[in-house]
Amino acid sequence: MSITIGGARVAPDVRARGVRVGGVRVGGRLALGAAVVAAGALGFMGGGDGGAGSDLLVLLRFMAGVKAVMALGAVALVAWRMGAPVGVGTAVAYVAASALMAAGPGLIWDMQHVALGAMAVHGGLSALLVVGWMDRAGWSGVLGEAVARRRLARRV
Repeated sequence: MSITIGGARVAPDVRARGVRVGGVRVGGRLALGAAVVAAGALGFMGGGDGGAGSDLLVLLRFMAGVKAVMALGAVALVAWRMGAPVGVGTAVAYVAASALMAAGPGLIWDMQHVALGAMAVHGGLSALLVVGWMDRAGWSGVLGEAVARRRLARRV
């Protein structure tokens, strides 16, 4: 998706201008946060322990905690990436994959849909890896700027 401005084709930038949703301008980090919170809340909307024994319940809830930490790390990395210009399609893919990954631990914790929760976490992680691989130019630009700033800070 691109826009023609003064004869030059320019890719829209989610960070700088945001995206208009229902008359409200939404930035990439806001959309990411809202999607992750909503997906996480939906994951925990079940109830009960699914009739699991106490040892299995402890094990699966520990695994849900580990997957939640993985999801939190991935969301933090995506939020950092959203701080630099990113295309609308790429931003939507990052947000969708992060939300999918955030919903998984809640599904596992409630013991109602353990397999679905595991598929959500691993599917979201796989999608984030694919989107990140396709967004190599964006990552190299962000990382290059971070390294340059750090080197400049050390010289001062």
